[in-house]
Amino acid sequence: MKNNIFLFIVFICVSVLSYYMYKQINKTAASSRISCQKEVATFERIYKPNDIKFVQAQIENGSIKVYSSVQKAHYSRSKLFDYVKLSDVDKIVEDTLKKYHTSSEKKEENLEINYYIYENDVNDPGKKTARSKLYAGYVVFQFYNQKQELVYQVQIDFMNKQGEDIPKRIECAIKSFMTLK
Repeated sequence: MKNNIFLFIVFICVSVLSYYMYKQINKTAASSRISCQKEVATFERIYKPNDIKFVQAQIENGSIKVYSSVQKAHYSRSKLFDYVKLSDVDKIVEDTLKKYHTSSEKKEENLEINYYIYENDVNDPGKKTARSKLYAGYVVFQFYNQKQELVYQVQIDFMNKQGEDIPKRIECAIKSFMTLK
């Protein structure tokens, strides 16, 4: 009888702990704050909430410098970048950021925005589930303050193997930051 009560208590404790961990993981993992984030997997994180308004203001007056890169598939043959040229994507990012320009008062100090395009490597031995092989890749945007400290990061999947939906995901990534309050 005592063993049954002990096992029951252990079962309840493990269940409560598992549920709490599940809620914590799901609470911080995916974002669906704005409509475009609901279309594909989106992860966002605020690192410096007190700097958001300042960085948004710098984007509005064009005081930013954008750095870009790509991460090609390593275990699979890279195909995405046969269709996607970084210079073309840089132009899309530039044009999207210009939509948020509301002031012509440019500051001397430019803040950094870094972004990269990751090509999903379906042959990566670390990808064990079918779900991890569904998306074509993702874009990651990182917004920095004047001290070079990361303020905000967003990661958004794209599904088209030729990257045709990348412009839409870029718009969503920038909108995700600019709509923070």
